[in-house]
Amino acid sequence: MEEYYNNKKSEFFANFKEFNQIMGDLIAERYGEKYQETISIEIRNEYKSIYEEIPYIGGDTNLLTFNLESAAENLAVYLVLKRKGKPLNEIGELTYKVCERLYELHPELAPNSSPKYIPFIKKAAQESEKRKYSEDWVYTFIESDGESDYGLDFTECGIVKLFHKYNAAEFVPYLCAMDIIMSDAANAGIHRTETIAEGGKKCDFRYKSGRETHIDSTVRE
Repeated sequence: MEEYYNNKKSEFFANFKEFNQIMGDLIAERYGEKYQETISIEIRNEYKSIYEEIPYIGGDTNLLTFNLESAAENLAVYLVLKRKGKPLNEIGELTYKVCERLYELHPELAPNSSPKYIPFIKKAAQESEKRKYSEDWVYTFIESDGESDYGLDFTECGIVKLFHKYNAAEFVPYLCAMDIIMSDAANAGIHRTETIAEGGKKCDFRYKSGRETHIDSTVRE
């Protein structure tokens, strides 16, 4: 388990370097270049510390490992800027803009939600319900109801679990909002009415390729 993150360190830290560069540019625009120079270093050091504590949830056999690692990058930003007294909504806006920029630069990041992948998605959902890793997501596959190609009901969220450990739960809704960007980039047509992070009993994803995204959010209109 520990070996996995050691082996992936160069890859994940390369991803973080790009993330932090984009974040640094946005911080410089908002707060000034002098402020950015110090903060970018602090964010990098914070991420290094968090990286050592990212829970193992199956490594490359679990596609949500990437989500957890990406969330750790945003967690580092939140923790540093929160300590500096920056408002929650400003931190959320910065991270949202970084997410937009990353999808513009790397459209391949958008997950493929084509119906042909349904058997693989269904299997992944079944594996999650075994609860092999306590810090993992748990979700159920929902068959097509005619309006959607398929759905996923998440009853446990790995990101919520991670952020709770750092007393950072208030920031998770801003990460939930990033699914708007992902859905549009993937043309996934996600409809979602609630999330665990925003007080719901589950995260009710419904997918239909080609339709307009409609994701209810407490932090974005």
